[in-house]
Amino acid sequence: MNKQRLELEYVLRSNSENIIWNTISTASGLQKWIADEVTGEGDKLTFTWGDIYKHHETRTATILKCVKNKYIRIRWDDEQDPEAFIEMRISKSELTNDYMLSIIDYANPEDLDSLHDIWDQNFEELHRNTGL
Repeated sequence: MNKQRLELEYVLRSNSENIIWNTISTASGLQKWIADEVTGEGDKLTFTWGDIYKHHETRTATILKCVKNKYIRIRWDDEQDPEAFIEMRISKSELTNDYMLSIIDYANPEDLDSLHDIWDQNFEELHRNTGL
């Protein structure tokens, strides 16, 4: 079964495109809101959730495409669906002049609500830790 696409959009509280870009495209920025620890080397990212000395989960991803100040697209290395990826895109609203963060992710139909909740929690973490 192919996964279904989930598209979300969040308003950011920053006028700095560079700050937003660094938050979504660097290991140190992603660590502030996606996982407890993120490391990067070349086009590989390693995400760790939980205490590394106790219960934890680690997943690796490959950066598929990265266009500075626009978007980054990654794919989990263990992903079975060849069409699935995660994309984080920044844009500026013409109506409000606010920066927006658009997320595209994929999940099995029965997991879409859970994935939506995870991204909402990630965004709350982003706001709490960076003010964006």
